[in-house]
Amino acid sequence: MKNLFSDAAKITNYNLILTIPLIIFVKVLDLYSLYSKYTVDSIPKFILASITILFMFGVFCSGWFYMVERAIDLSKKVFVLDEDRAKATLNLFKTIPDGIGKFFLSFVGVYAIFFVIQLFATPIIYVLGANIIGALDDASMLSLQKTVIDPSIASNLGMAAFIDKLTPEQIIFFGKWSLLFMVVTSIILYLLMLWIPEIIYKNTNPLVALWDSLVKLFKDFFVSFRLFISLWLMGFALLFINTFAVINPIAYIIMSIVLFYFSVYLVVVIFLYYDRTFVEPVSDDDEKE
Repeated sequence: MKNLFSDAAKITNYNLILTIPLIIFVKVLDLYSLYSKYTVDSIPKFILASITILFMFGVFCSGWFYMVERAIDLSKKVFVLDEDRAKATLNLFKTIPDGIGKFFLSFVGVYAIFFVIQLFATPIIYVLGANIIGALDDASMLSLQKTVIDPSIASNLGMAAFIDKLTPEQIIFFGKWSLLFMVVTSIILYLLMLWIPEIIYKNTNPLVALWDSLVKLFKDFFVSFRLFISLWLMGFALLFINTFAVINPIAYIIMSIVLFYFSVYLVVVIFLYYDRTFVEPVSDDDEKE
């Protein structure tokens, strides 16, 4: 496990260009979401915006995840000169069109399947939370509605002002619901951890790949679970630090860079784990063929 994390760090450091497509996609998605917020005012426009985001997701994921897989393959090669390694690393950009051609439809399917999972998970979470945590009483709900429509919340301090308006009972209530969402989300993320590598390495059919990834996940349960918990704790710590970084612009910029780096590192760790655990090494004879 230690070698996995250290080797993934080396691969990420050697292939920092992996962050470029990720940053571009996130920023373009943010701009488009902001644009859609003020222009989507009818059902046809909403449908068109949803389809556009679907295609953006398919193009980015198919190209970028294939690029990550190629970077891991590149790490297995030995380079005599640093110039040769740098040239090979830059050539990873050329693999993006190949990835889009091979996996675009697969990731459109991933988007659709994940949407269906959300549709089924949402009512289950609601019923579970209503039975375990309960719902606010009428008086608290009325107070909450008044707080939400308070103009000072939207115009001044945002979420901090919203929290200040809540009663202790409401804070505890929403804290319990947040914990429930975090637990359920973490379980779903664990179950889907090997889904993307399975598509890239083995099966382009997203539904079959989902089932095969679950089989492999539980086949190597103790290792995969330890890996997920390790990555989860790292991500939680960074997000916790990031909540305080928003106070200082410089600290916020630094943490944004760190989070982008960690996002790439997280994907590389999972892909490297899958590659070493479930991908058979290619023999010299196979390479010649």
